[in-house]
Amino acid sequence: MTVAAYPEFFNDVFGPVMQPGSSSHFAGPCRLGLLAGDLLGEPPSRIRILLDERGSFAGTFGIMAEDRAMVGGVLGFQTDDERLFRASELAEEAGAEVSFEFTHLTESDHPNAVQFILTGRNGREAELVGNSTGGGMVETVTVNGFPLHTIGDTHALLVFDARKQIGEEQLAALVLELPELVASSAVEIDGRGVLRAYMLAVEPDLVALNGLLTTALPGVSVAVLKPLLPVISQLDRKPQLFDTMTRWREIAAREDLPLWEVAVRYEMDASGWPRAWIIDRMRLLAGLMRRQTRAAYEEDVVVPTSPFKPDFAGRWAEHAASGRAVSDGVTAQTIKWAYGAGSGIPGVTVVPGPMGGGAGYIYAAMSAVQDARGLDDDDLLRGLFVAAGIGAISYTRSAPTGEVTGCTGEAGTCGAMAAAAIVEMAGGSPEHVENAASLALQAFTGMPCDPMPGGLCQPCRSRILAATCMAHVFADLALAGHEAVLPLHEAIDVADKIGRSLPPELLCTSGGGACAAPAAQRCRVDFQQWFAESKPEERPPASLI
Repeated sequence: MTVAAYPEFFNDVFGPVMQPGSSSHFAGPCRLGLLAGDLLGEPPSRIRILLDERGSFAGTFGIMAEDRAMVGGVLGFQTDDERLFRASELAEEAGAEVSFEFTHLTESDHPNAVQFILTGRNGREAELVGNSTGGGMVETVTVNGFPLHTIGDTHALLVFDARKQIGEEQLAALVLELPELVASSAVEIDGRGVLRAYMLAVEPDLVALNGLLTTALPGVSVAVLKPLLPVISQLDRKPQLFDTMTRWREIAAREDLPLWEVAVRYEMDASGWPRAWIIDRMRLLAGLMRRQTRAAYEEDVVVPTSPFKPDFAGRWAEHAASGRAVSDGVTAQTIKWAYGAGSGIPGVTVVPGPMGGGAGYIYAAMSAVQDARGLDDDDLLRGLFVAAGIGAISYTRSAPTGEVTGCTGEAGTCGAMAAAAIVEMAGGSPEHVENAASLALQAFTGMPCDPMPGGLCQPCRSRILAATCMAHVFADLALAGHEAVLPLHEAIDVADKIGRSLPPELLCTSGGGACAAPAAQRCRVDFQQWFAESKPEERPPASLI
């Protein structure tokens, strides 16, 4: 029996590697566009994109480059492709007509739902509805009118049988051709026929399948949705090793292992990868995080700016050099690297956490402690595995994204991950690690997500800086014996319940909270005028975070 998917480190927590921007409003829409392009199976001549007028995408449309990400995905650009920022221009050059429409989507009530209606150069048509569920993760809702749920962790072979022509013998022959079948399903709709979906761990031979089915049966069409995620679902996936910090600590104590080693085992069970691959992957991500935090200071790059997004890293460097800085030590270094993490430099890829660039902010706090205490890169790597474990628990029990649980799910979860990682780096006990994460999350519970269009990245910037700059404080409190009272899983459950009780205008729709203030309304008017008059390529890749 195949074990159902559960959150793991390189799909859910630290992924996807992407160009700078929001993970749920940039990477997620790009990935949904990729799936829609796969479904079409040929270059598009027309791209219609429908957004729910009450949803988050409508509320922040264009601010986080959602429009370019959706179009770029359809054109086949991955999340780390710098061409995403020129997607509108490149679509026009390719002769593809693009339109966006704001309507009521009936297929999904998710705040990050989007519908793609595509026409190909050869006349083929495709329709896909999907949700960007947070952290760059996505799910399909319907394909060509048929319900289908997939998250992009397999090769999805879709066989559309409009006239119900495929017989049992042909189905048996088809299954024999399929390598490493993970799961399958079939759904029949009156007037549309049957969709058979096969989830595979390896890529099928589409040419052979077309020869087997579509040549002999003209009413049958085949599409393959390629995997979006680095970790592909396997037949022999093991059950989830832990979903609470309590269970994680119990395993560590019983087997006399450090927390980070148990975390590595968790990922081995989830991914099926050997230990060496997992260590190498985390080292790779750590290198990307390091560059993300330092490129603005150490490389010959241009930090993109606009009237609504200044060069924060440059301002901080000038302030620190002036001798007037009040902050010093770990706090000052965390601010420096955090501003670097959020610089949004095209070509400098970022690693999300629960938010776009989130791992860079977590790394900023960890790196500042590493420098202050003279720790080495292996110490930092161990901290990252502990942070990943905290993130996996959070994704298991909640939805760490602003559209569902407010900024607690994003900045708050980043702060908890960073605090736990710092305790691990400093040699604290598993109990200290859990207390630090719970204390940090409790401090940021109840935060809305209310990004102000044109509002100089506020209040997002304040919250992520507060979460990362306080991580070492909560680490110290835990190391000093301050108990959090709430086990981490209970703190997550509390934060989740409060976050889900927030009204829609406080869930990344830019409709309430700080956005309702008079000054914010003036910023919105100025921003909308600038946005309407500017070209897409003139806009910074991430105007908010």
